[in-house]
Amino acid sequence: MHVNETYVDLAGRLAEASGKIVRRHFRSLSGVGEKQDSTPVTIADKEAEIVMREMIQVEYPDHGIVGEEGGNTLQNNEFVWVLDPIDGTKNYASGSYQFGTLISLLKGGICILGIIDQPVLKERWLGVRGQPTTFNGDPVQARTCDELTHAWMYSSSPDMFRLDDKKKFARLASRVKYSLFGTDCIGYGLVASGFTDIICEAQMKLWDYTAHIPIIEGAGGVISDWMGNPLTLNSRGTVLACGDVRMHEAALEALSEPENS
Repeated sequence: MHVNETYVDLAGRLAEASGKIVRRHFRSLSGVGEKQDSTPVTIADKEAEIVMREMIQVEYPDHGIVGEEGGNTLQNNEFVWVLDPIDGTKNYASGSYQFGTLISLLKGGICILGIIDQPVLKERWLGVRGQPTTFNGDPVQARTCDELTHAWMYSSSPDMFRLDDKKKFARLASRVKYSLFGTDCIGYGLVASGFTDIICEAQMKLWDYTAHIPIIEGAGGVISDWMGNPLTLNSRGTVLACGDVRMHEAALEALSEPENS
């Protein structure tokens, strides 16, 4: 599928515009509040999404927009931008670098473009459907790892796993070499760049996972839900990303084993 370069250009400019705001508020001791669900939100989240929405609406008024902070502007649009100005708000609010801006573009429900941008460190992964993933402009490749006992696995937080998902995750975590927490979206970039092997997460929203699809796939990896199904607009929120297809198969097997195995 050919992706119009003007969309790639706009995505890059969205990341730049958002990054200026995010950097300005980083490690500020004010401007942190809570949403109705008690999760944190910052001034930077809100300001950055407003700016990105305005830029999209000026250049492509017929495109839909889904954002974590500003809701949805959808009317059966063929193209839909999905925005998360700060993925990893808790990390951002506490002064950690483990956060990023997520920008993706969907065409007919398929993600054709994704960006993970760490604006403070100025690190950016770009995935375009049908093209190699790049990190700061240079191609990257996921590493090979075909045994769980050799794998490094990241997840954002142990708190994202509940009920049956918690048991399934624990089973997978017990079989990998290392199970670590705290990277949020940056972990997906690390898989694409060949520094780690597995990302396993749950309770993910649309804006949490769409950008990662072309980034992981363009680096030679595989990303799906915990059943092995492609991620879609209607996915239930479980995500498994692996740098090696054999690792993906092994991880899926561990997640799907009966309780008494």
